[in-house]
Amino acid sequence: MLYMVELFELLLELSKATDLVSPRLNHHQHQVGFIACCLGEQMGFSKESLNTIGMAGILHDIGGLSLQERIDVLKFDAIHPHRHARIGWQLLKENTNLTEIAEIIKFHHVDWDNGSGIFFNGEAVPLESHLIHLADRISTSINPTEDLINQGDAIYEKIKRASGRKFNPAFVEAFAQIRHFDYFWFDLESIMKGNNLYRKFTDFSKIQIDLEGLLDISRLFSRVIDFRSPFTAVHSVGVACVGAEIGKLCGLNDDTCQKIKIAGYLHDLGKLAISNEVLEKPDRLTEKEFSLVKAHVYETYILLDRVNGMQEITAIAALHHEKMDGSGYPFKLSGDQLSYEARILAIADIFTALTENRPYRKGMSQVAVKEIFNELKNENKLDPAILEVVDANYELLEKVRISSQSGARDHYQRLKAETDEPSPRKEPVFDPSAWPDTRSYLHQEEAFQA
Repeated sequence: MLYMVELFELLLELSKATDLVSPRLNHHQHQVGFIACCLGEQMGFSKESLNTIGMAGILHDIGGLSLQERIDVLKFDAIHPHRHARIGWQLLKENTNLTEIAEIIKFHHVDWDNGSGIFFNGEAVPLESHLIHLADRISTSINPTEDLINQGDAIYEKIKRASGRKFNPAFVEAFAQIRHFDYFWFDLESIMKGNNLYRKFTDFSKIQIDLEGLLDISRLFSRVIDFRSPFTAVHSVGVACVGAEIGKLCGLNDDTCQKIKIAGYLHDLGKLAISNEVLEKPDRLTEKEFSLVKAHVYETYILLDRVNGMQEITAIAALHHEKMDGSGYPFKLSGDQLSYEARILAIADIFTALTENRPYRKGMSQVAVKEIFNELKNENKLDPAILEVVDANYELLEKVRISSQSGARDHYQRLKAETDEPSPRKEPVFDPSAWPDTRSYLHQEEAFQA
């Protein structure tokens, strides 16, 4: 049976994940996509154009890899506005389903400048970029603590003062009209509560992707997940490729191995809801912080399970911290309650976490990793038959991990090098002596960090 997933529905949930890190973001990308669609509809844009505008809106800040960057661009006069736009373009442009959207996002902070904004640094700027720019600034002008319906006039006056300078006057005029519609503000309030109202514009269900397209999208979001921190800048790609290789060695068919790979790319999606201060803390976590991190698999489950057709992959991705004896989390599943694919991904996750280098320590040796796996097998934490396959093919799996992560690391370094504006976020500096004993830390890491 052909495996198909609705592209917009998937992107919307992935977009929501990137806004989870702080209440201050408050479904910002979702708001921007919706406002842009409202403006486009008012101006008579085609349904196909509204599809593109909606997807560009919900992904427009995907290049804001740190919370501080995301907060900085919420200001009406954003700080370093083009850096995250270029990173978003770099992340999206290689995906065949998102190349047009990438171009829109690349320029979504370019000012209209009385018409001169149709070009930026010698490149043509899509009109849709200016539409997203206006929708973005409308969203950032909203006070979430007050009723939106009473803010319309004040927001319009603020936007009007920048008409011609920052915004295309034709788009501002469209906003002048829709601001009088009460339902527009009620809709935005509903979106701020997490509701999806895009169906009123067009039938996004017509845009479907197959298993190969889903693999490309999941690889994209693994970069969004991992590139936030040098701790785990290439972790998900390692888990994905190692997991798929284990599946192949265990005799699973190509489609099943591909689903494991997709699940590996997305398994840490819920970590987007966790601040870097917690993920990069150079000490053991407090009980409260540990609870926050444990919740990442539940967030992964909730986000992916809402996408029709993703349930099988969700059951692999979101169960990678469950254990055979029922001692894992978040569902306390055990034994036959865990699919074979989920058991494979759990082992691939630990294998990758233990063997990969991190800024604060080197990857563990084969002897040390096998010792930990034997301990986990004896405690009935992991599937012994799959562990036997891993043990017999350790060198091959290590080569797969190194090869896949090397390519991802090169991509990460290129991305950083090609964005020449200074980042508002400083990379963490690690003092190995400040960290707990490597072995004891890895036991904690096996429980949550991987």
